[in-house]
Amino acid sequence: MIMASQKKPQRVETDMIQIIHDKLRAVSETLIHTRQQVKNYKEVFDALMRSSSLQIQEAIKTTDEKNKELVMKYSREIKLRKLYHNQLVELRGNIRVYCRVRPCIKEDCQTVSIINTDTYDDGLIFINTKAGKSQQFQLDKVFNMDISQSQIFEEVSSLVRSTIDGFNVCIFAYGQTGSGKTYTMEGPSSDPGVNQRALKFLYEETKNSSWHYTIAASMLEIYNESIRDLLNPDPQAEKLEVKMKPEGGLHVPGLVMVPVQSLEEVNKIFETGRKNRSTAATSMNERSSRSHSLLCVTVEGLNLLTGNKTHGRLNLVDLAGSERVSKSHADGARLKEAQSINKSLSSLGDVISALKNKHSHIPYRNSKLTYLLQESLGGDSKTLMILQVSPVEKNVSETVCTLSFGQRVRSAELGAATRKLEEGKNTPASSRRPNNETPKLQTPVTPSNNTPTVQKGSAVPSKLMQKLK
Repeated sequence: MIMASQKKPQRVETDMIQIIHDKLRAVSETLIHTRQQVKNYKEVFDALMRSSSLQIQEAIKTTDEKNKELVMKYSREIKLRKLYHNQLVELRGNIRVYCRVRPCIKEDCQTVSIINTDTYDDGLIFINTKAGKSQQFQLDKVFNMDISQSQIFEEVSSLVRSTIDGFNVCIFAYGQTGSGKTYTMEGPSSDPGVNQRALKFLYEETKNSSWHYTIAASMLEIYNESIRDLLNPDPQAEKLEVKMKPEGGLHVPGLVMVPVQSLEEVNKIFETGRKNRSTAATSMNERSSRSHSLLCVTVEGLNLLTGNKTHGRLNLVDLAGSERVSKSHADGARLKEAQSINKSLSSLGDVISALKNKHSHIPYRNSKLTYLLQESLGGDSKTLMILQVSPVEKNVSETVCTLSFGQRVRSAELGAATRKLEEGKNTPASSRRPNNETPKLQTPVTPSNNTPTVQKGSAVPSKLMQKLK
């Protein structure tokens, strides 16, 4: 009995151990199975990730290619639109309008620029106004702050070149005081602007030509509605006036013209003109130019074989700065200057509006400025306006006004410019006009589209010639 009772607990323990062993084996098998599933899941997940990654990369690549294609198409459309616009400008004679944004200077106190441009369309400019809105303007070309003087001239050199071919060309800078007009047109002696580069360009382009060219230059300013010769060494020189010639056309009797026969003469002309130009201090610009400055260049060509003659003229204009009297704190003589400047610029706006609306009467005679620029604004001239704008918030209202004026100017049609060509006796018959047409300038001179020109026979004072030599 005792032996039987001792064997029973041992059997129970053995059964318990067996059960536990079976359960442990089952758990072990489950763990192994789970591990295998996890491994399989990981392999499946990795495969899915690789597949998804490839699909995503392919989708990105496809999207990038589509975007690149769209960007290329957009760029091509912009270039094509520019080409058609330029052709339309040539046909209609619209005034081309460029814009140059001056860099921030120390007087701006490190303010943030309010101006943005379009990466793909170099004719778009956006202004962030004080109201927090962005205002868009469409022009022919916009230059950022980092543009150089040489790059600016490269953009306008084709127009300057037209002068050699017998066209009238006018380039003028417009904008508020301190926006960089004088820098663009005149520039410092170390980095000259459009004026000096243009005169040097004309000299270099014509000196080795099969044609014989004669280049002459004059410089004048309009100060308080009075015309002053900047190349006349006599400070007591008689007052200059715009006159109508008996045969038609306008001229400025007594205005000195200096022949350009060397680069040294080019430099001396600008040194003399720069010294004589009227300047005075204002709150807007410490050395603000208080007058409109005009550089007039005539280029006459003669073909020694055919006798053909071309007559081209280049007007380069640095307008006085537009500014509000209240903002400039001008008083006394400076106040009179500001009022005179604003009157002439207002007259310029009136002329542009009349041209845009195709009025029968264009008020050129309302100011000396518009009278002098009559041909450049009234037709038969390739005309370019360079808007100068400031990038800082304190000048946002003036910047918007400048760009708005530029858009109005851009829509005015002047008519296609024509080449001033006189045919010589030795011109081949195949190139001649019909026999019943007398050789003459292609555009007749009429009072409605003439501009003052200097007398071609004006004598150069001996004092000036000695000074320039």
